[in-house]
Amino acid sequence: MKKRKEIRMRVTAGTLKNRKIKSREGRETRPTLERIKEAIFSIIGDKVVDAKFLDLYSGTGNIAIEALSRGAKRAVMIEQDKEALRIIIDNIDTLGLTNVSRAYKNDVSRAIEILGRKNEKFDIIFLDPPYKENISISTIGKVSENNILAEGGIIISEHSIYEKMPEKIGNFVKYDERNYNKKIVTFYCYE
Repeated sequence: MKKRKEIRMRVTAGTLKNRKIKSREGRETRPTLERIKEAIFSIIGDKVVDAKFLDLYSGTGNIAIEALSRGAKRAVMIEQDKEALRIIIDNIDTLGLTNVSRAYKNDVSRAIEILGRKNEKFDIIFLDPPYKENISISTIGKVSENNILAEGGIIISEHSIYEKMPEKIGNFVKYDERNYNKKIVTFYCYE
């Protein structure tokens, strides 16, 4: 069996600026483009400093690693794919982030329920689910049901142009949306 080629990305700002982030090439991995990543962090600004960050459908850990580099105090990454999780853990180890981050192999819905039962609260929740599944809305609904967004927190959803995000999901309202060609980034906060 032919081994998949790995792609390299980098941290764009902060304490880990220009450090490499490993990824894999293939149909299941679709890392957030550097320009979109920079735009997201430009929009949220200082909200990332000292934040507890949750990265759902984490893929490579790219976004959570960027958040940690820019001052987040803790990051949790959820990924169901075993190979992707291996790459996330490798990135965490290589970048020296083991004390401030954790990566878990789990279904996102189950992980959200577990975090809710543990009364975990996150200041920033980022999600970038597989586009073909159109599950951003239901995932944000699950976040609302399980009350894991801290007061004053924000949710950032990267999704395809074909998934139309409503003005309101559960306890959250849309407050910003940016179009990046075939990708859209939508921001939610408490009503």
